[in-house]
Amino acid sequence: MILCLGVAADPTFTAGLRALRRAGIAFRPVDLLSLAMRGSIRISLECPAETVVSLDGESHRAGDYAAVWCRLVAVASAAPTDELAAASAGQTEALARILEFVPGKVMNPPLREASGFTKLLHSVALGEVGGWRIPETCLTSDPQEARDFVRGCRAGAIFKGASATKTWATVFEPHHEARLPRLVHLPVLFQERIVGPDVRVHVVGGRSFGEQIDSPVLDYRTVRGTNDYRPSVPPPEITEGCARLTAHCGVPLLGVDFKIDRATGEWFFLEANSMPCFEGYDERAGGAISRAIVEWLVTP
Repeated sequence: MILCLGVAADPTFTAGLRALRRAGIAFRPVDLLSLAMRGSIRISLECPAETVVSLDGESHRAGDYAAVWCRLVAVASAAPTDELAAASAGQTEALARILEFVPGKVMNPPLREASGFTKLLHSVALGEVGGWRIPETCLTSDPQEARDFVRGCRAGAIFKGASATKTWATVFEPHHEARLPRLVHLPVLFQERIVGPDVRVHVVGGRSFGEQIDSPVLDYRTVRGTNDYRPSVPPPEITEGCARLTAHCGVPLLGVDFKIDRATGEWFFLEANSMPCFEGYDERAGGAISRAIVEWLVTP
């Protein structure tokens, strides 16, 4: 039996539930929004297996489940009242902590891979584990330092936010230079521009599933209907590095992003997401990613 913790409005969570249902695997879903409004969590500090999640008359004891699949999406900011916001935030924090200690397998322990809270540390640290180069990068709140860095990038530069908050990559253009004085209020991450396709590699345990994306825009996530998606078999140094990365991070599921320099063929590591939205990639892969997730959850 699999315990599934997530938000019913999250398409990635529901895609995972459908994959379990297709495979005929017994599971119990818990919607975190409903839990905040009508449920409770009782945590046993002496025995994490005795932790109980209760909702709508049903109680789920952690020790009764062989594995947990969790997508702890933070929803407190959307709560209609302060009371519900506090309940949601507290429950999410409690679940994130106790899932480090419950028996059985967990995909993915929410607190296990924390380097993503700052993108530069994240890319440098994880790129070294994988054995990959990262684009030349400058994280700064100094306008002149940013100006010098951008001017030194032969193929141009891009910029994006530096925190764990979702951000869009943008090409640095001449009119952006007038805005550089604003950096004194908030640092920004600048990188050399790598001209070429993106590759997303989903890693499930030691298995890798690659897809190459050619897009007419810098950030392919910002457009629909114009990107060219095709399966990609990454070279051994990429798949081997991805396997090392999941082992190093202590999480079985990662969405690892790369850029390929079209002129040289070299792969550059961008980041690795420990809570990837995999459903679109999975559909194009004929369900291979979700099947691997199910297999990981049910394999002793």
